Amino acid sequence: MSSINELPTKVVGMSNSAYHGEKGFDSRSFLHTVAKHGGEVQLWIDMGNVYWSGNNATSVGSSFDAIVTGVLSGQKLDDLINIPPADILGANGSRSTKAYKEWATSQTGIICTEDQASQFKHMLNGMYENDAAYDLMQKTVETQVSVFFEIGGHKLKTRPDACCKDRWWDLKTTSHSWDRIYRSVIDYGYAEQEWLYVESAKAVGYPHHRMPFVFVQTAPPYGCRVFYLPEEMVEQAGQRMLNVMEEVRLRRSTGHYMPADSNEIVELAVPAWATRGEEYVNV
Repeated sequence: MSSINELPTKVVGMSNSAYHGEKGFDSRSFLHTVAKHGGEVQLWIDMGNVYWSGNNATSVGSSFDAIVTGVLSGQKLDDLINIPPADILGANGSRSTKAYKEWATSQTGIICTEDQASQFKHMLNGMYENDAAYDLMQKTVETQVSVFFEIGGHKLKTRPDACCKDRWWDLKTTSHSWDRIYRSVIDYGYAEQEWLYVESAKAVGYPHHRMPFVFVQTAPPYGCRVFYLPEEMVEQAGQRMLNVMEEVRLRRSTGHYMPADSNEIVELAVPAWATRGEEYVNV
């Protein structure tokens, strides 16, 4: 049963696992996933299954998020990461030894290799060296904030990376060059995220604002840039979010998740470029 009784509600200090455990509220990532993949995937998730558990890139991003959160609360990088001593590792650096497992269970920070620690240090320095990013870090007054609210009766939740007095901002890691960063914005639904996060911020007393996205590269030169998304793009994303919320509600209320023709033989939709007679050679 949910511990959230009144809406809107702002909770400071809720753990990430507790936030994700509030199953009665839909997140931006859930809505974006359903918008992309439809009722079949919604049904899978609504049944309590995990659709996507991440990859190495998201693991780096999650670890760096935790590091920046710690730094914003006054901790030092060296206090946030733990590099296992060489003498507890197995052959070729294996982490399968009993000594390593015993050591790992006693650690509270992020366990990483020396190379990963160096990567995180360069990424953090990239933020410090960017005036706009550093200014946002200096003006941050809260982290680990979770907001639970409603739009049109639809229960939603958000968890910003950092809050200043007048705005929220979000941290993103990327392997893209700056001229291709728009691909991540489109692929991962960052415009949808801004719209939903600003709506939730307004629900708990923030003024309407544009949400800055702080992008940090995960590979050399470990640059950092801060971007606003085009306002028209965010407005259009908001309409998509409203539409998908209604679709989600209808599927749940009717129990009909699949397209009407999903159990029939239908003609495969093929893009025009694939029907122009090109020849393909298997190699």
